[in-house]
Amino acid sequence: MSTTSPTSPTRTSNRTWWIVGTIGVAAMTALAIWFGIAATSGKVHWVNTGFDVISDEQIDIRFDLRRDSSQAVVCDLHALDEHHGRVGTGQVTVPPTDQSPSRHIEPLRTASRAVSGYVDTCTYADTN
Repeated sequence: MSTTSPTSPTRTSNRTWWIVGTIGVAAMTALAIWFGIAATSGKVHWVNTGFDVISDEQIDIRFDLRRDSSQAVVCDLHALDEHHGRVGTGQVTVPPTDQSPSRHIEPLRTASRAVSGYVDTCTYADTN
């Protein structure tokens, strides 16, 4: 007679679980990278690089753009006062250029003295 029971459970080795786990982690990492690239590819990226208060009625806003250099970009500009109230809002269209990234300085008219200015959003201009 045999001493092994025909109903004994099959044991999966620790090595098999390590292989399955490693493959799972690699697949999820690849998926996360793919989603990240797909979400940012072809989009406009901007970096606020500063501002200069010119007068009580104007602030110059500096920013860098990284984009498809053959397309125009529309950016929304905002200026804030010392109480974080909006004292200036405007839109600027940046025409196509030879290079990306590119640096821009845009003036913004204000209702009263601003203490900060920034680019809120940038999108490609409609080509319709």
